Amino acid sequence: MSIMGARRKAETRSLLIEAGLQVFAERGIELGSLDEVAQTAGFTKGAIYRQFPSKSAFLLALFEQYAAVARAGPAARQASWFAPLTLQFAAHAMRDPLLRRRFAVVLAESPDAATPAGQLLKAVAGVLASAQPATQ
Repeated sequence: MSIMGARRKAETRSLLIEAGLQVFAERGIELGSLDEVAQTAGFTKGAIYRQFPSKSAFLLALFEQYAAVARAGPAARQASWFAPLTLQFAAHAMRDPLLRRRFAVVLAESPDAATPAGQLLKAVAGVLASAQPATQ
């Protein structure tokens, strides 16, 4: 792949992730669709599948972006999607043991701050720590 092609692919991926953060924060993970994400980013749904093999892989990429922002500190957590996605990922973590473990690591590595977002992260960490694993 050429340098321009690689750059274009990285830009497309970035735009899709940003659109995904917005769509899933507004609509929720269950109700938000990849069609909406693609439309918001100005692409077709095929662009998502050229970047990510599945919706699960796309959600994992969103979680990784979310985690980077959570770890970055209070200034980065000002994004309008941060608090809604914190709640979305927390809800899913209650039902998914793997996500619960990954989310707990992110929360442990997130700098504490006396901001509403920092307090939210601390509260979610407490809830996840006290949650019983889902029965199977």
